[in-house]
Amino acid sequence: MHDAADPNEDLREEYRIKMRGRLLRRSASFNVAHAVDSLEPGTGAQSIQRALTLLNLVGLIAGERREGASLSELASISGRPKASVHRMLQALIAMGYVERLEEGGYRLGVQSQILGQLAQKSVDPLVTESESSLLRLAELSQDTVFLTLRTGSYSICARREEGFGEIFNNALSVGDRHPLGIGAGSLAILSELSPAEVDAQFEANAEILAERYPKVSVPHLRDIIDQARIDGFVHNPGLFAKGSWAVAVPLRIRGSRPRAALSIASIADRVTGSRVERLVALLRREAKAIAEALSSQTDLTPDSGDL
Repeated sequence: MHDAADPNEDLREEYRIKMRGRLLRRSASFNVAHAVDSLEPGTGAQSIQRALTLLNLVGLIAGERREGASLSELASISGRPKASVHRMLQALIAMGYVERLEEGGYRLGVQSQILGQLAQKSVDPLVTESESSLLRLAELSQDTVFLTLRTGSYSICARREEGFGEIFNNALSVGDRHPLGIGAGSLAILSELSPAEVDAQFEANAEILAERYPKVSVPHLRDIIDQARIDGFVHNPGLFAKGSWAVAVPLRIRGSRPRAALSIASIADRVTGSRVERLVALLRREAKAIAEALSSQTDLTPDSGDL
């Protein structure tokens, strides 16, 4: 625990979390490029896959900086030749999904913005129903709150709300994508699956876990999942971004397979001891409220495990 007499220590810890968070965001960018199963070469489906992957990368990277995503960075992360990436960008620009800035970078175009607005009309009811719960959690905890959703063998940050406290967690932003098991919310989702299903997810992500998360021990993740099955919540002691601690509970929606979780993240001092019990109680209360709000809805989204 840091010296309470040093008023700058929290600020220094916040800065360290930001720096580590940026590294985790780079992993998220890589995952966008490599998360989709490979398709047979020469097929039209593969071309669509690559174009949509590139579109996702432009959105994620350009969302972090005003100058947009550079051609070099897009080529490097996607693993595609610059010439090939440039051709796809030109096609996306012609369709209005991407635009090039005067500075030379790329960002999402008007057509992408329109598509986003149209998507709001059919947004996942779980995402909409969770809004008020996340706002309450952020206000009561004064920390950063997340809604995590499962997409196949990956998890994605679907919503994020900031509390009014002095500490902000920067390790996860909306749209960030990581293999199942990376992050408290992701682990909470896995805790609702059978051991055989958990093994299948780790096997599916074995290559990317070894390459992009070399310090993560799968046996250690299994231990956390086993403990979560007993406790009913996950406690992540800065496992993925040192200094970024979190607690999470699964969202149990009647008639739906495990696919979502709520989590609260901050620095170690705010996610230890008796405060963990208080945060978990808040998370459970809101998870129950969301589940009850959705229990009467029969038109839930498709099983994300098959996406």
